[in-house]
Amino acid sequence: MLWWNFFKESYCTQKGLLVLSLMLVGMFFNISVEALKWQYLVRTTSPVSFRLALTAVFSGITAGLITPHGIGDYVGRILFLNPENRLENIASVLFSRIAQLCITCIAGVVATLYFCFVIQMNQHMLTALLLAIATLLIIFLVWKFRVFLLDKMKHVPLLKNIEKWFDQLRGYSNQLFIKTLALSALRYGIFLTQFVILLIFFGVELPLEIIILGAVFTFFVKSIVPTFFDLGVRELAAVFFFSAYHIEDANVLAASISLWLINLLIPAVVGLFCMFGIDYTKK
Repeated sequence: MLWWNFFKESYCTQKGLLVLSLMLVGMFFNISVEALKWQYLVRTTSPVSFRLALTAVFSGITAGLITPHGIGDYVGRILFLNPENRLENIASVLFSRIAQLCITCIAGVVATLYFCFVIQMNQHMLTALLLAIATLLIIFLVWKFRVFLLDKMKHVPLLKNIEKWFDQLRGYSNQLFIKTLALSALRYGIFLTQFVILLIFFGVELPLEIIILGAVFTFFVKSIVPTFFDLGVRELAAVFFFSAYHIEDANVLAASISLWLINLLIPAVVGLFCMFGIDYTKK
């Protein structure tokens, strides 16, 4: 109830309503970009309309919200495709998420380098830098040798039955990867802008570059730490970063929780209604 009153007092003002409106517009634009990206990835095997792709993404958010690291997102999306094409399009969701992770890691590398060499050398930032570089290196190697790895999966008893789920990755080109990265970067930019605005709105009074670095650090930690429930890790990471600058935890938590409510909880509620459009009788 205390948090409810706090949010009510914050947003029930002229400035608060303006910020909330901007956040909601950003949320819809963000999900629309993801829908466009997924529509582009499945077009060769399962052409779908933008409206159906948007519905599937909303559904995926709902299913992914309550599963470890968003695994339910795969199921929430592919159930909107024709039954015969569902399993083979699991790779499209994986590819989209990997591209988004790449952008998060690239932003993490740039931000931590700037922090270490321009602001202050920090052990935690160096650790984050190494993790980001290692993640990018692994993604690069898996992408470069994806055909070899998929062929090897056929000879592993536990993996040979699911190798066909990811066979679609064989046909994805470097050009497609770059286009997917571009759309992922646009999504990341929207997330980042939303978080920065919310941090400023809730009274985080720091130089803009520090606020941006804090937001980038928070997103990176959230992306590499598996969670059962999405709420928690991002908030702890944000509090950890900004506590070094003696910012009140309540201000940072308010911004982070607002970002979660607007970009995940509200779309998840919409996704519940979208799930009524799935034909569960088809196998």
